[in-house]
Amino acid sequence: MHPRSLLLPLLLLASACGPSSSVDEGLGVVQELDTSEQGITDFVRSGHYKSWLAEPTVHETRAPHGSKVRVFFNDLVVGSLRDGNATHPVGSILVKEMYEKDGKTLRGHALDVKISDGAGKDTWIFYEGFGPNYDNNYYGRAHDTCHGCHSDGKDYVTTPLP
Repeated sequence: MHPRSLLLPLLLLASACGPSSSVDEGLGVVQELDTSEQGITDFVRSGHYKSWLAEPTVHETRAPHGSKVRVFFNDLVVGSLRDGNATHPVGSILVKEMYEKDGKTLRGHALDVKISDGAGKDTWIFYEGFGPNYDNNYYGRAHDTCHGCHSDGKDYVTTPLP
């Protein structure tokens, strides 16, 4: 095989890998959310989730998301949590605003979106990104860094409704 014939596959592989993220999941739109890493980044930066049901205030939390957070719930996950469902419907989304210790300075976001029916870590995309650039995000289906802590929750949701 000619050395140049190896160049294209290597370039494709290199362009598919992010700094701490997996390859873009390529799942398209779920509940009007573009589930690509860039789509989620754009969504959290836009603040469109701020009209959802939210915890009343920024509060202390457990690591690894930092010391201060506030969680927002879309209507699908609200209904599912209220009904006590064992698994949540596709399109369930939670957004966690992460703050500095002062509780006022927003430092980033975490987002979970249910992307397929059933139970298990592979039914969720997990995302965590930090501003101002959001260029070294954790992102992916069943992301290794995220699913471990989330497995403590009911279908990977660890935050109760306010």
